[in-house]
Amino acid sequence: MATVEFGFPGAFALPGSGLSGRLGDAATPLREVAKRRNVALDRMFYDVGNLTPEEYDYMVDVISPEGTILVVWPSGKKGPVGIKPFTGDDTLREAKGDVLQRFAIAGVGSSDLGAAAFARTLADHYREPVGAIIAGYGMVDLMSEALGGWFVLGTANRMMRAYHAIAGRDGPFQRPRSAPFGAGSARGPADRDAGLTTDSATLYRLLLDDFRTVRSVAGHSKGCLSIAFALARLAGNPDVPPTALDRARAMRVLTCGAVVDLPSGFDNVCQYLGALDGFGAMNSRLWLDHVLIPQAWHHLNTDLPLHMDLAGILACEPA
Repeated sequence: MATVEFGFPGAFALPGSGLSGRLGDAATPLREVAKRRNVALDRMFYDVGNLTPEEYDYMVDVISPEGTILVVWPSGKKGPVGIKPFTGDDTLREAKGDVLQRFAIAGVGSSDLGAAAFARTLADHYREPVGAIIAGYGMVDLMSEALGGWFVLGTANRMMRAYHAIAGRDGPFQRPRSAPFGAGSARGPADRDAGLTTDSATLYRLLLDDFRTVRSVAGHSKGCLSIAFALARLAGNPDVPPTALDRARAMRVLTCGAVVDLPSGFDNVCQYLGALDGFGAMNSRLWLDHVLIPQAWHHLNTDLPLHMDLAGILACEPA
């Protein structure tokens, strides 16, 4: 269980400390409008009631860079503020304490608030911290975000599937037999994340850590697509050590609100889609195995009707 300590260099300061990433610090009006719009979306789509008032205010006020990892502890584990941001996988890797083994990527507004609320539900279930990777779609308007996060990423996932069918059973995800065993490291030839979105690249690099066994990764909405791209890059890079690929294939992959195509060998997966979720279905591979949740739409907010009950889903998941 991770016990990353507050105050480690590379992490953000807490509210009231003059944090340079706070909304009021030299933020442009456009950025502020985008931030407020994203927060409003995530208030609707995520179970923000599982955050304390202090955590809620902190997450509403902060703007984290793309690829930031919010370490979110279970409710009450760290007092009124059980969330600590790290500026990326490098600073998380250097932090003191046990190694973080569970990660999540949210979607929709892609704000700190939504990411933290999504991770809190997971942390409460697993009874250990979860690293929420900030997707970073939040600096553009809603239409551009939808096009980038859904239609562009969704189309790319379909293209991977088509190539998969043309090239054979393993398609682009097959690991070449000639790949040298042990080749590459987290900072060697295997660390090829060019072309990946920041959240996908962050997850990709975390999966390369030879000291870390990632036990689970969960995604919601377009966060599911980001996970799919990270795993596709991991499986398709011949420089990735076989041990890293084997560790990744053993982890639990959970998707909510999108059904995505994953590389061969990633079989420890369960994908959930609301029966009323036309938005998620539009960019899902509906022919793949998935669980249809009756009377559920795209959101996870338990205060609203027709929500997907993430806590209920997790109760049926393996530990």
